Amino acid sequence: MAALTVVGAVIVVMLIVVFDATGVLAEDSPFWRGDGPDWAGTVGIVCYLTGLACIGGAFWWLVRNGYYQRYARTRQWAKSWSRSRHLVRQVRGTVARRDEDRPLLPLVAEYLIDQPTFLLPLYGVALLQIGQMLTRWAPGFTLIAVLFVGVLTVGALRSFQSARRARVFLAEHAGGETLRVDR
Repeated sequence: MAALTVVGAVIVVMLIVVFDATGVLAEDSPFWRGDGPDWAGTVGIVCYLTGLACIGGAFWWLVRNGYYQRYARTRQWAKSWSRSRHLVRQVRGTVARRDEDRPLLPLVAEYLIDQPTFLLPLYGVALLQIGQMLTRWAPGFTLIAVLFVGVLTVGALRSFQSARRARVFLAEHAGGETLRVDR
């Protein structure tokens, strides 16, 4: 996480240097007035429409392949948020595993393996935000898009890391009884 923070800080500093060198950060820059170049509007509309298509397609795909229905009925959602969080931490290996939780842990691990799949609609929302930023060409929309894409990136990396740890957990416990998610 510290390395990710350092990389993010370096990227922000590089963007500030590039924007300052190109004159975007100057007070009389068209950026602050909202006067964007012609290409930005065209690219923004394409990103916006692509984002809408990605959102719709991702939700259709999740429902069509059964992910939505399978995980809407899972027993993990019957637990409180703090209890679910504790189960996830046990699968990741960041807290000690409790004996009474052992039957639920394979279920949680299977959920964590499929969790990156549920990021698909959020990628569409990120494209939508980038399209809105380019179409509006204003500092506020730029800030919103940068924050959303940054938070989504950190969340996606965390989700992929959790999926990897869950695969390791299931490989270690392959001899035991594994609960299926659709039960």
